[in-house]
Amino acid sequence: MPLTLPSVANVLVKLRQARDKSRAGSVDCSSGEAQTHPPLSGEGATSRHRVPLAHSDLFTCKGAVDVTKLLRASRASLLEKAEYLGANVLVEESWCCTIRVPKDSRQGSYRVRIRYCASASRSSLPDPQKPVALDKVRNVPGLMTILDRVEVIA
Repeated sequence: MPLTLPSVANVLVKLRQARDKSRAGSVDCSSGEAQTHPPLSGEGATSRHRVPLAHSDLFTCKGAVDVTKLLRASRASLLEKAEYLGANVLVEESWCCTIRVPKDSRQGSYRVRIRYCASASRSSLPDPQKPVALDKVRNVPGLMTILDRVEVIA
């Protein structure tokens, strides 16, 4: 194949398309097994009656993804549901997160799905107000701007 301007341009276009396809993908992380914050895990710290709850959010972010902040928002929504049922703490908590990475991170937006599960209960102790297993969070570095948040009914 002789080196001509059209053939070189064609090769460059194919290389760029291959690079763009390799950038697209997703990042997954989760808390693992259900966990209860240590102050609430002792015998008699919470009532025996527990109501399992789940909450799913779909966030659209630009620039970066700070999963810790998004988890706090989803957990706060789940705690509101628990309070509506007469509970004041969340126990046996777990979460999973999927980040859809745009092909071009400078121009595109990240789509983040968070599913937070927990059991609602009553306790004389205050709720810790933070998600479990924050050491397992995987972020996309940078300055995050939340463009949209939609509660997913499933």
